[in-house]
Amino acid sequence: MTTEDDAKIALLRETMEANVDFTTYETEVYLALVRGGTQTMTEIAETSDVPKQRVYDIVEDLQNRGFVEVIDDYPQKAYAVDPSEAFTSIRDRLSQAEEYLEELHDTIDTVESGVALFKSESTIQRYIDDLLQAAERDIFLLVPVGRLDAVADQLRECEETQVRLILSNVSVDSSDSDDITDAVPETVTELRTVSTREDFVLTIDRRRALYWVQDGHGYADTEGHGYYITNPSLTMVLDRFVSESIWPLAKESSGGTQRPTLPKEYMRIRDCLADIAMLTDTLPADSFHISFEGYDTETGEQVSKEGTLASYYYTEYDIRASVTLNVASATDEVESSLITVGGVGTRNVDYAAYNIELRQNGISHTDNLDDETRRHLETCRAELPTEFGTKSIVTCFDAFIDKIREFVERQPGEGYSRIRQFDQFRESLVRFEASEDAPRVEWRQTETEPGGHVAHVGGVFDELDYDVTLIGQLGNPIKSEFTREFRNQELVSLGSTTATDYIRFDDRKFLITEPNPETLDWERIMERIDAVELAERLDGSSILTIGTWFATPRLPEILDGLRTELWPLLNSPPSHVHIHPGDISHLTDQEIRDGCESFAALNESVPVTVTANRHQTRRFSDALLATDSDETSSTVEQVRDQVGVTRYVMHSQRGATLASPDGVVSARAPQVVNPRQIRNVVAHFISGLGLALAEGMSDGAALVLANSVGSYFMRHDKPPSGRELRSFVAEYDGFFTTE
Repeated sequence: MTTEDDAKIALLRETMEANVDFTTYETEVYLALVRGGTQTMTEIAETSDVPKQRVYDIVEDLQNRGFVEVIDDYPQKAYAVDPSEAFTSIRDRLSQAEEYLEELHDTIDTVESGVALFKSESTIQRYIDDLLQAAERDIFLLVPVGRLDAVADQLRECEETQVRLILSNVSVDSSDSDDITDAVPETVTELRTVSTREDFVLTIDRRRALYWVQDGHGYADTEGHGYYITNPSLTMVLDRFVSESIWPLAKESSGGTQRPTLPKEYMRIRDCLADIAMLTDTLPADSFHISFEGYDTETGEQVSKEGTLASYYYTEYDIRASVTLNVASATDEVESSLITVGGVGTRNVDYAAYNIELRQNGISHTDNLDDETRRHLETCRAELPTEFGTKSIVTCFDAFIDKIREFVERQPGEGYSRIRQFDQFRESLVRFEASEDAPRVEWRQTETEPGGHVAHVGGVFDELDYDVTLIGQLGNPIKSEFTREFRNQELVSLGSTTATDYIRFDDRKFLITEPNPETLDWERIMERIDAVELAERLDGSSILTIGTWFATPRLPEILDGLRTELWPLLNSPPSHVHIHPGDISHLTDQEIRDGCESFAALNESVPVTVTANRHQTRRFSDALLATDSDETSSTVEQVRDQVGVTRYVMHSQRGATLASPDGVVSARAPQVVNPRQIRNVVAHFISGLGLALAEGMSDGAALVLANSVGSYFMRHDKPPSGRELRSFVAEYDGFFTTE
């Protein structure tokens, strides 16, 4: 024998005696038979060095234990049973012992390292029980209906935890749905069912989970396996799969969803939004306050923020879901106080939240009347003219025909209902996206009316009985919408007009605009009306209001023409020029800088006021201000200086800020709960500011008056009369929350 053989024999002797309970003599006899084959008792004694008188007893004992067979012959012989057969029972006992040991030995503390695999159903059941007992806030379950008994008893103990349960494998034509519902513990917060075959999934607090593969799913190598997951990232993936892919498609139980009790905490943005959608049926959005913990989606920085709910987007058929919060009430910040918040993993929002609290703030809105606004309000009341309509104004150049439409959807029978919310329309597009049909939207036209800057501003002054001259592309001949609306005013057409399909929703507008192929420039204006005639119409007016740069790309050239060719002809020029640039996001930085040179040049002949919203002001700032500037003045002041005008006004629905050589003033606007109209509010703010400029009101008072005209329009869907405007200004402070 070689040295290696000696080592093997030594290892076998040690193993047999230690693990198979062989004595030394039994080991030697068995090894002799394995190595030498069939032998007589004398031969066994010789090859094993065991005394012959002991060999007979040892062979009989080994035979009884299944390791040796005896041949009844003379002389008597014995041989070793095939080791693979002889050791089968031992291996079975060891496997059984291993399983018992696993059940006795495995505890949660020993597998907190990511994922642990279990094959024993009793072990899996124990981990299910441990997870349900450990849940602090949230339990999410996907359970095959046949496995409901695996969790029912433990769920009955979860009285302080939110429990959402999806029962799978429920037959589509099942008639025993009531029996299924009755079997579900009352502690389950929400129950839904699906007919698809699903595995067992349990997540708690989005921190730990268990995935249990069910029999019959075709996973040959993993049937009956349970995966206990302690890695929070893996748990999050599993939880999002169930909450965003299966839950939205599951059928709600007949009991429905209970109205939430606030305050309430959430770990998923979609859970919060489902409650918000229910609560805002009876209360305005800004009745609710949200605080959250999460991270900045651009930098990954951890954040904690809070704010008043401004709006939200939520549909169970779209993975996107978010809330928009108002985190500040300042009116002089260029950066919007609105932030968007989505769920973990979301990218198209400002922040992603993993812990959210929703509570009712107890009031319809959160703005208070600050001291500065109160002072400007008192000035406005003092400066408000006793009589409107004693002056004349000129408005130009942006003009369209607005075809007011509304989207509708068919109802059973032959009826239609209006799609009132923009999100409802957006959800219908999502459903089309998931089908094979081409999107089809039905609409009906409700009315046709004049639109654009000319019409909206002219409409406010017309309602207040001013003499108005409207100059723009009003049609050849002038469209009836303009002549009907402004039958008592002067209309000057500079060419053909185009239409905007104006789809109206209760919460926003959707515009489809046809661009005008006739680009308006100073040369075309002079072709339609010469400088002398234009001067006659402009002479003696209090204000010239102009819009928009968006609809009139050659506006800077037109301003240069007004300055060089028209203004020298005027005997009594307007006291103010008010410019509304509109959306300038399509303009390059150089185009903005060049255009502002024309604004500044005109300002040398007449005081110019530019009015823009936050987004437009930010665009001016990006194009005009140096990024490394150490300027301490406000952005609105810096933009005014760079544009080179007398006044620059930045406005939003929350208020407005005005920068002039005298400094910066701000005024908060009354917040409108459930407004009747939000379209054209910008145009009405601009009209109110133009009205204040025409009447020579001071800057702070002008902001209050502009806020009043815009807010009145939101409430009543029409411009105010003189009496109505005075009444609104008189009640202005009553629209704010009292401290």
